[in-house]
Amino acid sequence: VVEGRELTRKQATAAMDAIMTGSVSGAQIGALVTGLRMKGETVSEIAGFAGAMRAHALTVEVDSHERPLLDTCGTGGDNSNSFNISTTATFAIAAAGVRIAKHGNRAASSLCGSADLLEGLGVEVELSPEEVAQSVEDVGIGFMFAPAFHPAMRFVGPSRREMGIRTIFNVLGPLTNPAGANHQLIGVGHPDIAWKLAEVLKLLGSTRAVLVHSEEGLDEIGILGQSAITEWDARRGTIREYAIAPDDFGLDRGTMANVKGGDVATNVGITRSILSGEPGPRRTITLMNAGAGIYAAERTNSIGEGIALAADAIDSGAALERLEQLVETTRRMVAARERVTA
Repeated sequence: VVEGRELTRKQATAAMDAIMTGSVSGAQIGALVTGLRMKGETVSEIAGFAGAMRAHALTVEVDSHERPLLDTCGTGGDNSNSFNISTTATFAIAAAGVRIAKHGNRAASSLCGSADLLEGLGVEVELSPEEVAQSVEDVGIGFMFAPAFHPAMRFVGPSRREMGIRTIFNVLGPLTNPAGANHQLIGVGHPDIAWKLAEVLKLLGSTRAVLVHSEEGLDEIGILGQSAITEWDARRGTIREYAIAPDDFGLDRGTMANVKGGDVATNVGITRSILSGEPGPRRTITLMNAGAGIYAAERTNSIGEGIALAADAIDSGAALERLEQLVETTRRMVAARERVTA
């Protein structure tokens, strides 16, 4: 790697396997990922790392072959301090009939990560694999708290914190869903990585993946102007690129100031107001991302049709009801578990 040579997928898998078993030092981890970053990580290298990380994860047994299973996840790091757009969109997507196994964590570059928001909304986020699978079955949404499902990543944490730079580890989250979600809506903080990640998902067996990055720099579909879409579709056997904007769907454009978030309490209020039908730019950006998720899950034939379903899900109250069901279901699960262990 130091000499600029590429690792084969097999070599990358072996390297990540050594990291995941604690067989290498922090200095060795840092040297490897810095070398990869400097030469540029290849599709085979990312696929090898992701495959090994999947192998060391706890698994959630959800049938993803008969019916699509969607993950909405981002690489993060856009430093936008926007509200939790994709997590809010999750409830509209689920209410439109898509099963979701969402993979997320607490805040890294913002004040409120997906796990923080869900906890603030009343959802129990630290569930067992069996509880997550049951949540998907009962509610159509299951949340997997990343540190609990990827315990071997504890060997990586200290090196990542000390290095303080973006490495291959920053893109692995969306590629390593513990439930084996075969459809993805992935936000990328840097547009130059989108095609590469689409190639990786092709290698990893994804059915459809929609990777998005906005003109304003969000790892989401934005509302300022054009958003770049990179789409892998296994049925067509193609990766294609295109752009969308709010006015393509009869929606108004907005600014970054319109979608700013804040701390957990602020973002909880924003999510509830959107799911309660409040109009405006926050609704627009939620609809666009929900529409893309519904399309990624093959529920519709276009993002525009997905946006229409998402709007119906919110306006009918079904999206908010899905949130309340998730709160009730996860609390009941945790209470039952605590009674057994008491």
